[in-house]
Amino acid sequence: MVESLFPSIENTSESSPESRRKKPRISETAEAEAEIEARRINEESLKRWKTNRVQQIYASKLVEALRRVRQRSSTVNETDKVVSGAAREIRETADRVLAASARGTTRWSRAILASRVRAKLKKHRKAKKSTGNCKSRKGVTEANRIKLPAVDRKLKILGRLVPGCRKVSVPNLLDEATDYIAALEMQVRAMEALAELLTAAAPRTTLTGT
Repeated sequence: MVESLFPSIENTSESSPESRRKKPRISETAEAEAEIEARRINEESLKRWKTNRVQQIYASKLVEALRRVRQRSSTVNETDKVVSGAAREIRETADRVLAASARGTTRWSRAILASRVRAKLKKHRKAKKSTGNCKSRKGVTEANRIKLPAVDRKLKILGRLVPGCRKVSVPNLLDEATDYIAALEMQVRAMEALAELLTAAAPRTTLTGT
């Protein structure tokens, strides 16, 4: 009975390294499948931004949002500060509508939708921070910029330009950047179409006086 137990112990000792070797393989396959799925989603989103239907939906939602902004701004006296604030609000509104069109499928869209809450939190944090700590951190960031290679420096700049992508891997950053650029191109096309419609309707409004 005792001797019969030893082969089972040896088998378990031999099988344990194999099970340990299989674990990284499973994780690697899962990562590869996740990357393939992310690329598929990215390709579908790129195709979506190029369709006329998405552009029309974005334009209609943008017009509705701009009407609400105009109603709020019309109640206040027009000064330089109010005009600059209205321009900033229009830009933020256009970006929020663009992020809502992405339906939260991308990191940059979720970051834009959460920008208001983050802006409020930053105001409270800046009030608590001292100027001495800011200077020391600026010196550290300048030293890191000098040490970073050219490619890493450009990737870091790209991560700052794409919302919510400062701390992501390079493949994810490139996927988010390509989707964000395609969304911005659609935004430009929609705004150009709206501008053409407004300029075409402008002479009629001036003649009718409405």
